[in-house]
Amino acid sequence: MTKIFLLILILALSVQAKPATIEIWQASMEESIKIMKTLIEEHFTPNTGIEVRINTMPGGTEQWNKVLLAMATNDTPDLAIIGSEWPLEFGIRGGLVDMKAMFGQEYDELFKLSFPGLNQSLDYYKTGFGLNLSFGQTLTYYRNDIFAENGWGVPRSWDDVRTLLPKMQAKKMNLGSSVWYLIPDWFGAYIFMWQNGLREVNTERTKTTWDSPEAVKAFKEFCELFTKHNVPKESIPFISSISSGDYPLIVGISWDYSNLYLGAPNLKGKWELCLTPGTKQKDGTINHSAYIGGNPYVMFKGSKNKEAAWEFLKWWLQPDIQKEYAKRQWDHLNLIYQPATMEAYNSLSFIPENHLKVMNEQTKACKAPLFALGLVVSQRYLTNAARSVVIGNANPETEMLKAADLANQEMARKQKEYTRFINELNKKK
Repeated sequence: MTKIFLLILILALSVQAKPATIEIWQASMEESIKIMKTLIEEHFTPNTGIEVRINTMPGGTEQWNKVLLAMATNDTPDLAIIGSEWPLEFGIRGGLVDMKAMFGQEYDELFKLSFPGLNQSLDYYKTGFGLNLSFGQTLTYYRNDIFAENGWGVPRSWDDVRTLLPKMQAKKMNLGSSVWYLIPDWFGAYIFMWQNGLREVNTERTKTTWDSPEAVKAFKEFCELFTKHNVPKESIPFISSISSGDYPLIVGISWDYSNLYLGAPNLKGKWELCLTPGTKQKDGTINHSAYIGGNPYVMFKGSKNKEAAWEFLKWWLQPDIQKEYAKRQWDHLNLIYQPATMEAYNSLSFIPENHLKVMNEQTKACKAPLFALGLVVSQRYLTNAARSVVIGNANPETEMLKAADLANQEMARKQKEYTRFINELNKKK
């Protein structure tokens, strides 16, 4: 009997000692995941015994649907990378671990490694549903050779832009946007609000601020770029537009940088980065706020390996590991990866120093949208308002107030739906 008991005990201990295997869903290129796996096999697994299985997943709407279905069927991985404004949307549905509540100070320390503006989408009461891995941001590019030939100064403010546009347009050139940030969409409306010192929701996160005089003023200024100053209403193809010189000033996104730096050798020395045009403040400074969006990790409630998953995040998000990951992506893939970890981002030696300086300054000026119940889905009302003004010649104040009313109704419905959750959060304040 004693021998049988010892055998059972040994078998039980061997089962307990079996190293954990965590599963991660990641929306990344296969080549990038191979580099990630190599780093894990070199450094993480040998030191912890924890195996890591990584599966690719789609982006955008498919990604949202996949995660939502996984939570509904309780068939989730341990960790996943999701959209920048999604952690709280999924967290309030009860599908994610509040890592701040579970891991306390360790979570706070990891959270502080990222740029403050980038973290704003994850900051809601005292919850901690996400940790940013990387990000994309607004970057503005210009043809320095064309500017020099014409004697134009690089615009720092929208006043400068409005002065420059007639000169550019007289030569059949223009300002354009390669992404959604400067076309009739909510992104651009937010940028102008932020630069005018206004956030998109009130302090309590219960209503938008879109019906305030400051928001209406910012919205009008934004729409007038298209209605009065003839900036293109749709996004433009980046490489061909800047290469031809038809658009010597382009408000774009950070991933345009790799395409231009590596994909247009004929333009070497003919382009530079500048801060996104800003709004002059009363004290004479210029507010260059622009959009930034992260790629956060979340941990699922259904995870059976929460401690092991946390050990992975603590290792993977460290500056030295993220710096090495960025370096290897550049060395092997010619891909510029932007780690959310500030220390790693600031040490990307393969980016020219003058470019990194502008990118760093712009990143510090950028903001991520704040989270509020019902706000993410309500952003479409702001887009609809901008398009009604720019395409349909509607009155900007009327459309802005209409968008605010619709958004506030949506937010009120969501607050009622999640009353119990909000009450629980209020207890933590």
